[in-house]
Amino acid sequence: MLLTKTPVAAATVPRHVRSFFEPTPDDLRLYRELSLRLRTQPPSSLFRYIPTPAGQHLTRLGDCGTWAWAAVIKAAMAQWHDLPTRGKIAEDGTQLNSTPERIVWEALRPITPSDITLDVEPRIQIAAPALFFSDLGIRLQDRVRYVEVAGCCGTDRVVRNDWEAHLLAQFDRRLEVYRQQRLTPQIWYLNDLLEPAQLQKRFLALVAQLRAGVRS
Repeated sequence: MLLTKTPVAAATVPRHVRSFFEPTPDDLRLYRELSLRLRTQPPSSLFRYIPTPAGQHLTRLGDCGTWAWAAVIKAAMAQWHDLPTRGKIAEDGTQLNSTPERIVWEALRPITPSDITLDVEPRIQIAAPALFFSDLGIRLQDRVRYVEVAGCCGTDRVVRNDWEAHLLAQFDRRLEVYRQQRLTPQIWYLNDLLEPAQLQKRFLALVAQLRAGVRS
């Protein structure tokens, strides 16, 4: 009986299969791009408003929990050393209450005119003993425009989990206090924060109103 040898297949190097929980190169490039634009590393909640595969993948990673999002941050910081800092402390050392508020601060501070003051949590004078503070205030002498930063949702007011629903309910209670005091705050939602240039335009329009003597 004739025996023949079967050729042995050439050895191959196992191909790396990327896990769903591993950020892709496109994910990381988008993370860096937005970080540089906003001058702070963004929360995962912002990426839901970026309708690209990378934006949606980052959104889902953020929904997985802090451990998955921490992996995104770690990978981005390992690849690039020019990323701005994370968290609620701005580049100039100002302490904000949230990253969304810091995003607004970083956008407005560089273009704030010398006669305008940006206040963090200015107190709104309402009947004692209640204490009520706006997120930010744009002040010219005794005239102020109040700004509320809705870090729980976009202008569509769609929330994705119970925590965001809780924050939205709190936000609506805050708006009711403004209504009771006949004040109309500026409301900047999460999707507004993606475009600092547009925030700056809205800010300068408010400055013009203050200079014209318009009260709120």
